[in-house]
Amino acid sequence: MEIDHVVLAARTRADAEEVLGRAGLGVARGRTIPGLGLSNLVVPLRHGQSLEIHYPNGEAPAPDAPPLLEFDTEALAAHPSQPLVPMAWLVAVEDEQRLRKLAVTHEMPVVEAPADGPGYPPYTLAGFGSNFDRRFLPCLIHWPEGPPVLSAAHRRQPVGITGIDVAGPADVIEGWCGGKPNGLHTVPGTAGPLRVTVGFADGAPLPLGLAA
Repeated sequence: MEIDHVVLAARTRADAEEVLGRAGLGVARGRTIPGLGLSNLVVPLRHGQSLEIHYPNGEAPAPDAPPLLEFDTEALAAHPSQPLVPMAWLVAVEDEQRLRKLAVTHEMPVVEAPADGPGYPPYTLAGFGSNFDRRFLPCLIHWPEGPPVLSAAHRRQPVGITGIDVAGPADVIEGWCGGKPNGLHTVPGTAGPLRVTVGFADGAPLPLGLAA
């Protein structure tokens, strides 16, 4: 069971690009996320994994929007020295029926999202919203046509997400996912994802997020 991607909050696009540039990572795509007051940057790694970075775009969220901008703003204010703060993580579930069974068991909402431009196929998402009060829980994602095939002008060769540190109860997380995601390390607390580590074939790994 693999981590699909990790969402991190940034104050500005420039802040995100500075961190990525120093790390030797490029961006494959970015867009305005309708109704959320946020835009994003997608950094492809390997094996379908990626980093997704959110930053405020100056637009007011829609009245019925999920409070993602509020969550991001609060986290960045709490950690003023950190340019990127992990906010959410998603675990890939290869078998759609398994995802739907977990969704029923844990009363997760399920969303069917359409394709979103070249290289970004449709997906099924479970758990979004029901993990807002327990942010240590990941969303579960299934790609019926296979994960995104994106490329970027990296200066280093990433091998993927090699680890994630999450403040949360291991037994609850593993029950929610139906197993232990590869690379998961839990620590006491309930704050959710603290840091994500990206591995490289050509050098030291890169931790992103809060200091250990």
